[in-house]
Amino acid sequence: MTHDDAVITVPRRPWMGPSLWLPVLLVIFTCAAIVYYGYQVIAALEKAAADSAYAGARATAREITGFIDREHERLAAYTEEQAALIQKILADPEDLQTIDRLRVSVKRMFRGTIAFAVTDADGKPLFEDFDGLIGPVCEESMREAVRTRLRGEGEFELPPIHPVPNAYHFDLITPWRLDNGQAGVFFVSMSPSRIGELLAAAEQASGTRILLVNRDDPTLIEVTSAGARDRLGGEFRIDPDQLGDGHFAADLPGTHWRLLVLPDRAQLEASIRDVQVRVGASILALLALSGALLYLIRRAERRNSTLFTRSLQASVNRQRAILQSMVDGLVTIDSSGRILNVNAAITKMFGYEPGELIGNNVKVLMPEPDHSAHADYVTSYLRTGASRILGSGRKLMARRKDGTEFPVLLTLGESIEDDQRIFVGILHDMSAFDDAQRQIVSQAETIERSRHELDELSQIAAKDLQVPLQRIATLGEMLGAEHASTLSGFERAQLKNLTDEARGMSELVKGIAEYTRTEDSASPRSVEIAEVLETIRRDFADRVAEQGATLTVQGAGRVLGNEKQLRQVLWNLVDNALKFRDPQRPPEVQVVVEDQDDGASQLSLVVIDNGVGIPEDERDAVFEAFRRLNPRDEYPGMGLGLSICRKIVDGLGGQISVSGEPGGGSRFRVQLPRAMS
Repeated sequence: MTHDDAVITVPRRPWMGPSLWLPVLLVIFTCAAIVYYGYQVIAALEKAAADSAYAGARATAREITGFIDREHERLAAYTEEQAALIQKILADPEDLQTIDRLRVSVKRMFRGTIAFAVTDADGKPLFEDFDGLIGPVCEESMREAVRTRLRGEGEFELPPIHPVPNAYHFDLITPWRLDNGQAGVFFVSMSPSRIGELLAAAEQASGTRILLVNRDDPTLIEVTSAGARDRLGGEFRIDPDQLGDGHFAADLPGTHWRLLVLPDRAQLEASIRDVQVRVGASILALLALSGALLYLIRRAERRNSTLFTRSLQASVNRQRAILQSMVDGLVTIDSSGRILNVNAAITKMFGYEPGELIGNNVKVLMPEPDHSAHADYVTSYLRTGASRILGSGRKLMARRKDGTEFPVLLTLGESIEDDQRIFVGILHDMSAFDDAQRQIVSQAETIERSRHELDELSQIAAKDLQVPLQRIATLGEMLGAEHASTLSGFERAQLKNLTDEARGMSELVKGIAEYTRTEDSASPRSVEIAEVLETIRRDFADRVAEQGATLTVQGAGRVLGNEKQLRQVLWNLVDNALKFRDPQRPPEVQVVVEDQDDGASQLSLVVIDNGVGIPEDERDAVFEAFRRLNPRDEYPGMGLGLSICRKIVDGLGGQISVSGEPGGGSRFRVQLPRAMS
């Protein structure tokens, strides 16, 4: 057996050797963390139950109080609307027809109405209730309402549920006054079903039991999600044991009611038990898994040496396969430049066999001219220690076996093996890249020539078409004016259409010429924004005065760009702001320079108006050439202004965007490179 084939044996170690102390400590720490986490989860469950009861009670109390307040407000407004009927009942309490009309109106207006009555200034009902539900308790409530609500003697509270069999109800009471000085109260008996609906919704949302009880007797249930006491039968008392820890109680202001929230203790205890079971199961599973892993670790340590050797050999083999399959060439040399190894790509790239290269100097592949400033760069690196040649690409000429030269990109690396410096060079053939670069340059020049030719053609076409189109439009107007009496209506309409189309075509040609004439800013320079803004303000002064508009410019700063192009951008934006105005209000336009002087590389120009606005889905489309969002007969133009703005801003290295809503105006933001002061 050779030394390389020898089996490496590892002496047996004790089970609790030093290598196992750390895993054991980690297992103990993890178990403690799981227990602590379980404790925190249980505490969070208990707190969540208490918080849910508190939040549910607060929200439900607000809902019920708000409902009662809103019903009282609606009753007060309704009483004012029905003043005429109330006055008729005062005049004739036996007018059953009027009373019936009011009854129908009340039940239609207030869902859940059981009965109602109208009293005089002493609280006495003006008529007997037709359903027989207004008894002594209700009459006492009316007299109490007269004393508190009408005369202001004391504070009025909503009575609890009236214990009328099969028709439990509470009261809505509001005072009424007529212009002749007569007064009284309007009384409506309401079914608690509306409040029961609020309790049902709150119970479903919070998962708790919510009750309305009597404030003077907290064990007496008034209303539940199922309804009032008439729906509960004999179960209208709360077990006092349920009023222990964990419940929440709150008095409803202005009533004799108290709100109780009773969390589901059984469910909470079940959740806590579930957490405890999960914690115990997790610890047992962790201990079992840890024991198995420790056993496997001990077994793995016994064969680590053999596996490491085999793995190392396999890794070397894989690396050798990878290097041989590389597309780029790889060559290994020593400090004297002698080739130690090459991969298959080198032999394919240069046409040599590996035996023809190994042992020779690397200059056989990359001969350096005598005038090269980097001749013998490896020797220079060894002499000076300058590492700038390592890890960075260097383009040079290489020579094939047949003597032809071609460009390569050389990247050099270094390693130390047995106190010997080894250099690894990776060579990438740059022939295809150089050919592609030359083609790109040639195509760019061709495109630039085509663009200039297209610009010249568009300018010539625009110039040659402008005069004939203007003549056609002028001639059409003259013919229409001179022969108006001899032409028929159809002929005059056709002549007008011809004139309008000629004018429109002239504007289109002019717009195309202006769009193609927009030049890129080849040599940007520093431009003072304040001067450009002042020029814009003067240019639009007459138009602003004619339209009754407001134009405000403020701010200063310097940007890199072209003053003429920047003035054209702002002129187009302000022109659009005045053109696309809201017919319901005078235009208000602001041009603001946002310059916080915080070192940012860009400066923002913002044009804000109160015009018709732009829909969100059209904000990108408005910058397209000839794109219009409004009819031309309402807002003239060719739809080129914003596309010209974007072309100029892009050429200056900036961005332009728009925000706003239809009917709420627009906000155009132009961001340009800041000029150094």
